[in-house]
Amino acid sequence: MKIKKREVILSIVIITIMVIIGLVISDKINQSLLEQYLEYDTAVQIDTEELFRYGMSTNIGNAFVYGDLKAVDTVSFPEIEGKYSYIKKEEQEYRRHTRTKTEKYKDANGKTRTRTKTETYWSWDTMRTERKNSKKISFLNVEFEYGKIPFPPSQYISTVKTGYHKRNVYYGTGIQFKGTIYTTLKNDTIEETPFYENQTIEQTIGRLETGAELVIFWIFWILLTVGVVVGFYYLENKWLD
Repeated sequence: MKIKKREVILSIVIITIMVIIGLVISDKINQSLLEQYLEYDTAVQIDTEELFRYGMSTNIGNAFVYGDLKAVDTVSFPEIEGKYSYIKKEEQEYRRHTRTKTEKYKDANGKTRTRTKTETYWSWDTMRTERKNSKKISFLNVEFEYGKIPFPPSQYISTVKTGYHKRNVYYGTGIQFKGTIYTTLKNDTIEETPFYENQTIEQTIGRLETGAELVIFWIFWILLTVGVVVGFYYLENKWLD
C-alpha cells in the first residue's frame, strides 16, 4: 500500500475533525458526570433504622444507605444442607453427541484440500432447571419484596449424583450481606436499586465517581479514529490524483 502525499494531508484533516467532535462529545459526557456527582454529594447518608424509616415516610429523596441485607424467609432443597435467599438446581445428564468437523489437508501432489469428518463427544446437558427464592427481604430491618434490592450473584454449592450419567448441580446465594444502596426514599418505600456488597457509603461514592465513562469514551474514539484513517488509506482514492 503506497500512501500519497495528498492522502497524508487529508488524513490529518480527518484526525482534526474527529478530535474536535470527540472534544464536543467529551464535554457533554463530563457535564453529565458533574451533574451526577453533585447529586451523589448532596444525597443524604443513612446508617440507622430510625433515619431510614424517617426518610421513607418524609420523602427525603436521594440517599446512600448502609446496613445489613437479609432474607426474611429462606429456601433450600431437601437433599442438600444449608439455607439460602436464592437457590437453583440443574438436573443434568451426561450425553453422547456427534458433530461434523471440516479440516484442511494436503494430498499426494501437495495440493491443499478440505474434508469433513464426524466426531463423537460427551457433555453434561441441563435437562431441567428449578429455582426458588425468598418472598421477603429486609434492609436495615425494614422489609421489602424480594427483588427490590438484588442479592449478590449465586455461587456453586455442590453436585449430587442421582443415577447413571445423571447428577444435580446446585447454585445459591447466602441469606445475609452487608453493604450500601443508593436509592430514592419516598412514599414509605425505596426505588429498586443496586446493592454494593461490602462497600461503605464512602467507598460506594468513590466507586460511582471514578470518571470511567470518559476514559472508555476516549479509548473507543481513538480506536475509531485510527480505524477511519487506516480505512481511508486502504481506499484507492483516485479522486486525489
